[in-house]
Amino acid sequence: MLEQVEQVEQRRPVRRRVIVSAVSLALAALLITLLPKIAGVTWSQLYERLASVGWLRMALLTGLWAVGLLAYTFVLTGSLPGLSKRRALLINCVGSGISNVLPFGGAAGVATTFVMTGAWGFKRQAVVVSTVVSGVWNLLTRFLLPAVGLACLLGSGRVPDQRLSAAAGTGGVLLIGVAAALSAALWRERAADLLGRGLDKALVLLPLKREPNMRKLLLDLRRSTIEVTGAHWLRMTLGMIAYMSLQGVLFIACLHATGGQIAIPEAVAAFAINRVLTTAVITPGGSGISESATALALLGFGVAPAAATAAVLLFWFFAHLIEIPVGWLSWTIWSHTARRE
Repeated sequence: MLEQVEQVEQRRPVRRRVIVSAVSLALAALLITLLPKIAGVTWSQLYERLASVGWLRMALLTGLWAVGLLAYTFVLTGSLPGLSKRRALLINCVGSGISNVLPFGGAAGVATTFVMTGAWGFKRQAVVVSTVVSGVWNLLTRFLLPAVGLACLLGSGRVPDQRLSAAAGTGGVLLIGVAAALSAALWRERAADLLGRGLDKALVLLPLKREPNMRKLLLDLRRSTIEVTGAHWLRMTLGMIAYMSLQGVLFIACLHATGGQIAIPEAVAAFAINRVLTTAVITPGGSGISESATALALLGFGVAPAAATAAVLLFWFFAHLIEIPVGWLSWTIWSHTARRE
């Protein structure tokens, strides 16, 4: 597992990366440009909605966004003992800025983390473990968030067909089960062994080029991260919950700021859709894809087209766009201060 993480630093051919990045950014820009047409509104209608937000609300939304960034520092400081919150904030901002510009930007963000932490004197092995642990915590969140969204839909009665309700409920239980199994594998070696053996038996049925060895992978993962996860799992978990909760509050606040009338359970379900689709690697941070699906979901919940689209774009500004200049500013700050620290 550690060897796989270290391979992140290997460079791809420059020309290929430039072409892929240009195409990905163009696709994201196209999808964002077409978003009003998809929702059936005009840009002038969106401008009126966004202009009505006002500077005071924008300041409050910005405050929510900033507090969310601070909350995530608990995940980073927990995964890398000795890392201060200020430095964790710099790493988070720089990594997010890069990820929101490049397709597969997470790999470039990890490479940048190695550079920054190396300049601060952290050992390579500790940073590798931190990358793995924080990645696992993010993965667990990605599994649980759709389950929360499905639960909200079921609770609000927005899944009218009984067969769809049963499918949604089953899907939510399965997602929670996967997250619970991964958590147990990190907590107990016996659980990691059983889960690995079960996955190996299941993967044998697939036409893979190599024989699967998930058991060894899970056991190696647990052994390499047990010291960090055993001592700091609560801090990382609470930090991740706080971060995702603040993101959800920010999403709902964007809806209210643009005049979107929607019940909380449905808003949470739409937020879950938005966050899950940010993992789409076709565009940087899933831009365009995530927003289109979220806008369609809000329309399905009865939100007015102009309000739904404006809210999605406003949240996109905070969850994606603003992080790009902030990331480059953070990189500049680090570049000028790293040698003096």
